[in-house]
Amino acid sequence: MPGLEKIHLEDALEDNPQTRSMVSLFEQDAGLLRDYIIVLRSHCEKVLNAQKELATATSNLSQHLRAYENQPFPLDTDPDSVLKTTLREFASTLDEVSSIQQVCAAQLGDGMLYPLNRFIEADLSDIFTMMEMFASASNEMEQVVTKFCKCSKKRDSEKVKQDINEEVYMATKKYHQTALHYYANMNALQFKRKIALLEPIIGYLHALRSTFSVGQETLNTTELETFLNNIDSSVKGVQTELGLETQKTVELIDTIEQQSQHLYYAEPPVDMPYIPPNTRLSQKSGYLFHKTKFAGMVTKWEHVFVYTLGSKLMSIAKSECNQIRLVYYLILCITFKSPLTAVLPAVLMFVHFPKSSSKSIIELSFMDDKKGFKEDLRLLEKVSSNM
Repeated sequence: MPGLEKIHLEDALEDNPQTRSMVSLFEQDAGLLRDYIIVLRSHCEKVLNAQKELATATSNLSQHLRAYENQPFPLDTDPDSVLKTTLREFASTLDEVSSIQQVCAAQLGDGMLYPLNRFIEADLSDIFTMMEMFASASNEMEQVVTKFCKCSKKRDSEKVKQDINEEVYMATKKYHQTALHYYANMNALQFKRKIALLEPIIGYLHALRSTFSVGQETLNTTELETFLNNIDSSVKGVQTELGLETQKTVELIDTIEQQSQHLYYAEPPVDMPYIPPNTRLSQKSGYLFHKTKFAGMVTKWEHVFVYTLGSKLMSIAKSECNQIRLVYYLILCITFKSPLTAVLPAVLMFVHFPKSSSKSIIELSFMDDKKGFKEDLRLLEKVSSNM
């Protein structure tokens, strides 16, 4: 590659300041390159992990769509409903998409992440290992040369001088060989830099290109396009129907609220217009408070739901969720002519009979006058107190 800086191998043994300065620059560059490549690998690992998670999530989504028909929905029991059939079709398509995504993840691992791991664990690791060896050989040669310089011609024998000279030879040779290989690897790193930075991105794009190509062949079909158009039209139709139903519901709610104003009061106010009773009802239901006395002293109020069933009045207490008690009833309709009490109350008197009771049932008829109503109430209270 033209324009690349190189360390001259011819100057390895001379070890001049220019060579040392060039080596220092190459070492600094290698350190920065290692830091950059490690961060690059972390980003590539995130891409690979995201692709794997996408494939897994798509597969899980497909399984969840299939699980819909196995759910015990009480309002969707038809196994061949349009919704269940559509979800099964979607699940099959998502299975194919998940397979494509899994292949893409494998290609990313081979073409993108593997070259980076190889460069970091082989090339960069060798460079920094040789950097330590070069520094060690340089220090060793420096020590031996210093030792040789301190050797005295008068005090030291020829044998000692020859031994030290041999040490200088071995240290210098070791340094020279280490420097040659170290400088050669430093120079080669400039070529490998381009490979290390470009090869993973090439692998990434090749994997995506292959994935999109297979996805195009798998998903861009006439059958799937027709299916999606039909489902899209169906969804839009349901949305339109929902809008109309919502509008009708809002209008119905407004009407019900207006008609229920008098029901919000425990006792309608005097200024509220008189509403005549509906005498055509065959059934009636609602919540009432039931008063019970224990030992003639303790009073208990219980909130119960009351409804008619034929000629009987049924009640369900909140504390007895699914237990239905049968009660015999009396409805007394009295119309008060006073302007302060212009209402038509329905007074419900409950008489509970245990299953083991053999007492007779008191039946009271409708009364049209206030005096008769009070007399019947006293009669009912008297009979109830004796039971």
